[in-house]
Amino acid sequence: MSNRSHAEAALAELQKVDRASLDESAATTYDQTADHLESLLDDLNTATTDDRPTDVKTPDDWDEDEWTDQLQAAREKAALPPTKGTLTTKTIDDRDYYYLQWRDGEIIRSQYVGPVDPA
Repeated sequence: MSNRSHAEAALAELQKVDRASLDESAATTYDQTADHLESLLDDLNTATTDDRPTDVKTPDDWDEDEWTDQLQAAREKAALPPTKGTLTTKTIDDRDYYYLQWRDGEIIRSQYVGPVDPA
């Protein structure tokens, strides 16, 4: 299921709730959630091809399917969209590892992907 489908399904489920029956705090949360989902759908509907992920070439020592799985798992763990992040290598204890790096405000964050030379 695509991100758009998930957002549409979430909004449809939210709209099944009788807002009038909610207390003030829950109604506020309901309104905020509906606004966020509608904003997300707007963003997904206006995404251009420049916003789509670029293919990261599979490293020579990796099987293409395994690499794709590792990269996707790293993005999910970091909650990192496919359009964000740069693949880098870090050397730790004389071994090289792939990491995704991205800027979060003034902070550079990293998420482990896998070893450069898989065993």
